[in-house]
Amino acid sequence: MERNIAEINEVVQNATIHARGNSLKHRKKRDPTRPAARWITEARVGRERGTALAVVLSTIGCAHARSDSGGCTMCSYLLDGVEESPTPEQILSQFRLAMAELESKSAPLSIKIYTSGSFLDPDEIPPIARSEILRIIAEDKRIREVVLESRPEYINDQVLSGVRSILGDRIIEIGMGLESSSDTVRSVCINKNFDLNAFKIALKTAKNHNIGIRAYVLLKPPLLSERDALLDATKTIQEAKALGVTTVSLNPVNVQKDTLVEKLWSKGRYRPPWLWSVLEVLRNAGSGTDRWMKIVCDPVAGGKQRGAHNCGKCDTGIVEAIRQFSISQDSTVLQNHTCECISQWKHVLKHEDFALVVHR
Repeated sequence: MERNIAEINEVVQNATIHARGNSLKHRKKRDPTRPAARWITEARVGRERGTALAVVLSTIGCAHARSDSGGCTMCSYLLDGVEESPTPEQILSQFRLAMAELESKSAPLSIKIYTSGSFLDPDEIPPIARSEILRIIAEDKRIREVVLESRPEYINDQVLSGVRSILGDRIIEIGMGLESSSDTVRSVCINKNFDLNAFKIALKTAKNHNIGIRAYVLLKPPLLSERDALLDATKTIQEAKALGVTTVSLNPVNVQKDTLVEKLWSKGRYRPPWLWSVLEVLRNAGSGTDRWMKIVCDPVAGGKQRGAHNCGKCDTGIVEAIRQFSISQDSTVLQNHTCECISQWKHVLKHEDFALVVHR
C-alpha cells in the first residue's frame, strides 16, 4: 500500500512540476517596491467587528513551490512573486504602501500579511525586514490582531519569541496549510510535503508563546469525489479543533492558472466544490465548535465556474451568507437556503464515487 501511494505521489509531483514550469513562463515582471496586492475588508477582530488589511508582499515565493517537489497541486501563487529576492528596503516599501490604506480607519484593526509562501522563511523575508514590519505594526495602537503565514518548518522558539516580544499582547495567529488531517490526502492529492506530526509540533511551539494557529482546511483537492472531499474537510475541522487551533479557515479550491487542478479541470476531470458542500461543512463545523475557535470562509471566485458554485441562480445569496457567517459567527445565516439544484448536488454525493464521472 505504501509503495502504491509513493508511486502515485511521484506521478502527482511530476505533473505539478510541469505545471509550475508553465506558470513561471507567464509570470509578469513586478515592481519590487510595490506589493502584489492589498485590500480592505470588514472582519471579525477578536470578538468584535472591525477592519482587516490584507497585503500580499512580492517575494521570490514559496520555497516548496520553487523546489524539486513542485509545490501544491492547486496553487499558482508563485505568480505573485518576483524573479530575484527584493532587498529589505524594497520589502519595507511594499508594506508601508499597503499600510497607507488604513489612514482613515478606526480600531479594531487586523493585519494579515501574505507572501504567497512563508513570512517566517528568512529567504523570503530577511529577518531585518520582518522585525521592522512588526515594529511598524507595534507602533499602531489601533491594530489588535496580526495574522502571519508560514509552513511548519520555519516555526521555532527563536523566531516566535522575537515576534511575540515586538508585538506585545496583541492577538497573533500563524496561518498554516494543514489542508487535510489525512497524511495520504495531504501528500497524494495536494503534494504538501509535510506530515501531520510537523503541524502538531509547530502548533505546540506556537502555544508556548501564546500564539494561535489558523489552520487552512482545503475543500475538494483534486482526486477526491465531492462526497469524499466533504467528509475529509469535516473530519479535518473536528481534528483541528481537538488539537487546539484558534481559527479554521475553510478554503474551497478555486481553479488557478497553470496548476495540476487547471489541467484536470480543462479536461473535464475536476469540478470545484458545490456551494452546497461548503454550507454543509460550515454547518457541521459550527455545530461542533465552541467560542474559542473561529471558523471563517471566503470562497475565492465563489459563484464562478473556476470557484465553488452551484447552478448560478442561488450562488450570490449563498456566498454572501458564508461571508456574513465569517464575520458574525452566527450559524443561523447558513440555514434555510434552497434551490432546485440541491437535488443534483445530492445525486452527485450519492453516485459520483461509483460512476467515476465528474459531474460538471
